[in-house]
Amino acid sequence: MFKRSIAVIRQWLSPDQDVQYQQVAQKEALRASRRGFFRKAALGAASVSGAAGLAKVVVDSVPHPDQKELYTKDAHAGEQELAEREYVLMSDQEKSEMVQTFIDNYPNQS
Repeated sequence: MFKRSIAVIRQWLSPDQDVQYQQVAQKEALRASRRGFFRKAALGAASVSGAAGLAKVVVDSVPHPDQKELYTKDAHAGEQELAEREYVLMSDQEKSEMVQTFIDNYPNQS
């Protein structure tokens, strides 16, 4: 009991010590918050760079098609289509009907 009362009296008589303790506590809290900020910033930078590296690996691992082979397949399919077609010559009557259709549908230019 006596020690408590002495401690209270010391606090009353020396308020500077309490103010100094509060200032030290505030400085330590500020340092801790700065450390926390830098820790979070470093963790964020590491995660962003890791995600970018992973994305690059994924994009690079996708196989690229052989353009020459695709062109050859397309050309072969076109040639086969043309070879399967049967060409029939038009008769003279069909030709004259087609020409007459063009003449009839042509607008008057006079």
